[in-house]
Amino acid sequence: MHRRALLASSTTILFAGCSEVTSLMDDGYVDQTIQDEQTAGFDAEAGEELTVTVENIDVAEADNESTVQPDAISFRLDHAEEGPVMTESISEPTAFDVTIETGGAHIVIVTNGAADVTVEPSE
Repeated sequence: MHRRALLASSTTILFAGCSEVTSLMDDGYVDQTIQDEQTAGFDAEAGEELTVTVENIDVAEADNESTVQPDAISFRLDHAEEGPVMTESISEPTAFDVTIETGGAHIVIVTNGAADVTVEPSE
């Protein structure tokens, strides 16, 4: 009985550690849903060419005081220390290429809704 409990706990610890191992092997780019004013970060080198894909866009509802219904999210890619790299208003799923001018930490920001955002090296 004790042996089964030991094996079960060892297996649980082994599988629990898998997410940690896969996160260590992650390439460090973005592949997640980003909601209103949340951010996601990644590191990139100067001159690196990246493809940014924005899909499944969910535009936020207008508040009660607004007479204008929003039809797009605001997408922004910033260098962490030097500010905006690009800003786009996006209403339909889209993909675009970006060349990183200054290496270092970068931040992706979505406002006025939510979107699935992927940032990866261009092929």
